[in-house]
Amino acid sequence: MQVFNLFFKIARSKIGITVLYLVVFLVICFPLVKATEKQVNFEEATLSLFIDDRDQSEASRRLVEKLSEKNEIVELENDKRVIMDAMYYDIVDYSLVIKEGFEEKLKSFEKGALDEGLFESWHMRDSYAVAMMGVFLSEYVRDVRMKLAMGYELPEAITEAEKMMDAEIPVKIITDPEKQIADKNFTENFAVFFRLLSYLLLVVITNALCPVLLNLNREDQRKRIECSRVSASSFVRQTFSGSAVLVLIIWLVFMAAGTVLYGGMYRGTSCYLAILNSFLFAMFCAMFAVFLCTFWKSTTVVGMIAQIMGLGMAFLCGAFIPQSLMDENLLKVVRILPGYWYVKATDVLSGAQDGTLQDVWICFGVEAGFFLLFLIITIAGSTRRVKPRKA
Repeated sequence: MQVFNLFFKIARSKIGITVLYLVVFLVICFPLVKATEKQVNFEEATLSLFIDDRDQSEASRRLVEKLSEKNEIVELENDKRVIMDAMYYDIVDYSLVIKEGFEEKLKSFEKGALDEGLFESWHMRDSYAVAMMGVFLSEYVRDVRMKLAMGYELPEAITEAEKMMDAEIPVKIITDPEKQIADKNFTENFAVFFRLLSYLLLVVITNALCPVLLNLNREDQRKRIECSRVSASSFVRQTFSGSAVLVLIIWLVFMAAGTVLYGGMYRGTSCYLAILNSFLFAMFCAMFAVFLCTFWKSTTVVGMIAQIMGLGMAFLCGAFIPQSLMDENLLKVVRILPGYWYVKATDVLSGAQDGTLQDVWICFGVEAGFFLLFLIITIAGSTRRVKPRKA
């Protein structure tokens, strides 16, 4: 076990770098998962509003009352500099001016935009809530005018329009049970963690494993091993065993971190399959690290390639941007990358994509195929690099 012990002796000397990568990526990963959880679970956003009602009519007063139902109205001095300062310090999110003649223009049906000439607004920071405020104002004006066109008087038209806007429409997502294998134990929220692992595993494993392998394959180190009783086959076996143990430890650390986000031990078939999926991808990452060390001997170059590969697959294959939002032609191209199949399996298991258990196993098989492909390339490359000893 001389080589195995030497492997971990070198690994211990590099443990600071490995731990640094683990901590940094986990610190980044946790907020991303939590932020995505808030995005998936929709909550109606509210704004801090300053409203300048210059019309002072019944219609403008009713609009102010409607806006105050779900937003906070902030009282300020009606001075543009004061308002801009308040927006700069996040006291006010949105400033709305209801122009003079609002009621008369509301009752008219002039050509142009529905809210043209009715409002003036300022905001300093774009957000979903700010965009929705513009949508709300346009919808409010449109609905009131529609009721007026139907013959309602203005007060009744406003009341009926508000009823329409307050009506809640029940929405039920219907999926084909034969193409939906997700269960309640593996939610879309938690699947974000496993998607991010396609980037984290590749970068962390390569940066942890490559420095050790490169040190073992240094010329002086190889000569020392060749002078010992260790045979070439024993050297390969012990190096492989050390690499497998190191990769297993890194993978277990990520799985343990996942239990913190999950809130306990994993449950359900989908969770266990997602864990298996991550293990297969970790094995590919280890093989990719060995492949890099076979063809490049610089730690800097290896780290750079790993970062490019990791970020490229993360963006193109759906770790950062959901595959459901990506162009179909692009997805057809990125099928040549293992990250695509890893993320697809995760999406099918979480219900983000339709698919069957057979589709998941196909993804597993493709990931195993990438492992074998890089194994063959590595063996072929290392064989060609071996120089015959001089007699």
